[in-house]
Amino acid sequence: MPRLFGTGDLLLRWPEDLVVVELTRLIEGTAHGTAPSRTPDPWVQEVTLFLQEVFGSEAVRREWTAVCAGGTWGDEAVSPDAQVEWLRDLREAVVAVPQRPSRPAYWTRRSADAQVRPLGLRETAAAVADVVAELQRLGYLVWAFGQDCVDLFMEGELGADPAGRVHQVLGRSGLWPITACHVSYSLNDLADVVEFLADHVRRPTSSYLHDYADCGTHFNGFDAERGLQVYRVRINAVLGRSDMGLELAENGRLQPVVPPGLRELVDGTLTGPSVNVADARELSHAVERFRARGATDLDRRHAVIALAGILERRRGLVSEKLLTKDAGMLFHIANNFGIRHQKADQRTAYDPGLYLEWVFYLFLSVINLTDRIVGEQERAARDTGAAADRSE
Repeated sequence: MPRLFGTGDLLLRWPEDLVVVELTRLIEGTAHGTAPSRTPDPWVQEVTLFLQEVFGSEAVRREWTAVCAGGTWGDEAVSPDAQVEWLRDLREAVVAVPQRPSRPAYWTRRSADAQVRPLGLRETAAAVADVVAELQRLGYLVWAFGQDCVDLFMEGELGADPAGRVHQVLGRSGLWPITACHVSYSLNDLADVVEFLADHVRRPTSSYLHDYADCGTHFNGFDAERGLQVYRVRINAVLGRSDMGLELAENGRLQPVVPPGLRELVDGTLTGPSVNVADARELSHAVERFRARGATDLDRRHAVIALAGILERRRGLVSEKLLTKDAGMLFHIANNFGIRHQKADQRTAYDPGLYLEWVFYLFLSVINLTDRIVGEQERAARDTGAAADRSE
């Protein structure tokens, strides 16, 4: 039965696509390899924790509680499969809600000559510390740092002295806890702590209230993949307001921000279907090398060489689909401007910082184009085959 979720009920604290992925996982009952019908209580608890963390409205959580209690809507009794049906309805509602409009900026920022000042190092460190404190409250650091308990401190992955372990791994003291130490962070300090936490953050999938002596909530069932995804979203929201020019990548390492307007190109090329698996691996390595923090001109040149190699293997497709002069110019750039070859007659009088970036994204765009062309050809072949099978 469709639920009447209002737009106001669906205010999300996670990105919509991540919410849909997690709802799908819960619906399919893949948590810990256990279907909800076999072990209902842990699964219900996992869903409840998810709803508490992600949805800003109490209405969604109240309705879920009613479903679990076997309540009714109107005169219609809840079926045995009501929990899964309800989650499917919730997922459909999340997808169907129109783009959530952001609140208008405040007075000063709405003025015509307003200039938004990015966060400096101190402000960025303080904002990151606030994010970490919030995630700590939600149990994301328990797996690594342990949890206080009135009965006995429960050690995490970092052992009995987690602060000492942080300092040992990062090679200096005065970094942890971040809530107290961030005021004296250098850029290197902040970057190291952000990356260290990326390796150690885990999202809890269940919790229980230890009410003896008001001990508080304890967390279990830690999910590394989802933990890093949520952590990246929260950290990148802060970095996007800063003047650092960095973002946290999927591998948990900071890297320079993609130039404006090129984000979709990079993400689409890396996550979309590739002509072959070898190209996909080489492409991922080239992008990572080009965008790495501290990448030298030599690193960037090698990344461009890797992309040129991918295009060389696709020369026939490039020549077929691009104008002959355009295709020839791509390989002219790679072969005659001191990139792939180092001959005496090579043209090297260019600014590598600007030129290599332009060539890198030019080559990347052509790779993206050829991937899409091959994808369309494969879809057309499948459609033709399916039509032939139906006609037989």
